[in-house]
Amino acid sequence: MPAARGLRIERSAIRLPAGRSRSVALLLGSEILVCGGLTAAGTTDSILRINLPAGAIEAHGTLPAPVHDAGGAVLNGVGFIFGGGRFGPGATVQRVGANGNAASSGRLPADRADLVAVAIPGSLALVGGGTTTFYDRRVLATSDGLHFTQIATLLVGVRYPAVTFDGGRIYVIGGSTASGDTTAIQAIDPATGRVQLIGRLPRARSHAAAFVVGGALLIAGGRVAGQAQDSVLRLDPATGTVRQVGRLPYPVSDLAVAVVGTTAYLMGGESAAPLASVVTVSMT
Repeated sequence: MPAARGLRIERSAIRLPAGRSRSVALLLGSEILVCGGLTAAGTTDSILRINLPAGAIEAHGTLPAPVHDAGGAVLNGVGFIFGGGRFGPGATVQRVGANGNAASSGRLPADRADLVAVAIPGSLALVGGGTTTFYDRRVLATSDGLHFTQIATLLVGVRYPAVTFDGGRIYVIGGSTASGDTTAIQAIDPATGRVQLIGRLPRARSHAAAFVVGGALLIAGGRVAGQAQDSVLRLDPATGTVRQVGRLPYPVSDLAVAVVGTTAYLMGGESAAPLASVVTVSMT
């Protein structure tokens, strides 16, 4: 399927040094830091720096704690990585500066992996995830990585959801539940704590990525019935409807995403094994 008009999906000339999935991408200035994740050798603590103007990649420090399936986002020029784990879910909060210096800076209220962190006005929100036996429905907010406040409760507890913030609401799309993957699309108003089920995906999906480019709320990759997908979907927040608008060059799940202007960089991820490739999705 060709991309919808105005949407461009391309392989980037940028490649990671080795396959990496389930990592966190932090946009700091004109650079993307790819932190932690899974490689062929297991969970890594390494931080990679991608200099976007030059397209160059280099090692850029290490995390105090190797983690994969963590949540991460940037607040006031500082990156935070929440939870995740090496051998199981953890509660460590790690702080990452633009210079690659990283330190443990706090702890979550409970062990939590398979979550997503997104920036909202004045703070970061932590959505989804939990442990293998507990789906944490609490939506938490923090302005410092040390103190956490519950701002909402998900209607459907999910691990591995696709999550993004757009137009004053947090969108929680699909994910894995105790009874299998879900089609549910939940919208959270962080100002009021109201959570609504606004629509459904065409098929149950987890391990996907959600992001906004050029005013379009897109969902890329993920797994359907356990299989990696190459589809790119678009959600209309006003109606809750979803339609396919393009395809990635290959099926992929568990990818890291950073949005720079009107371009999203989709880094690594996995199919049969961790991938090193990078895809750009942009509006023209």
